[in-house]
Amino acid sequence: MSNTLQRRLTWRLEILMAERKIRSATELHRLLVNYGYKITSSQLSRVVKDRPERVSTDLLDHLLEILNCEIGDLLRSEPVSDEHAIAKPQKQRVRREPVTDNPGANLTGPKVTPFPAPPRKE
Repeated sequence: MSNTLQRRLTWRLEILMAERKIRSATELHRLLVNYGYKITSSQLSRVVKDRPERVSTDLLDHLLEILNCEIGDLLRSEPVSDEHAIAKPQKQRVRREPVTDNPGANLTGPKVTPFPAPPRKE
């Protein structure tokens, strides 16, 4: 059995939007809000621009309704070319080291001394 992908799903949201004369993610966002689906503009822009790794079935339902299409119109299974046969590499997360003037300093923050408590009257 081969470990390379033979077929891959392609995301055709931008093509369907163009066919339906929906010119921008903002316009699609307005339509989704009118249909009662809540999504931020930045999330929707990522969904429109790139093939999402995960997509909710609720979003798919609303997109299919708005675009008046079937799931096969939005997602297509197409053969993978040789140069794209290897799975897409995952983005590496970069952790930043805290910046300090004194590398040996305590990184928990400055030491805070409490205000002196007033004397108690008895």
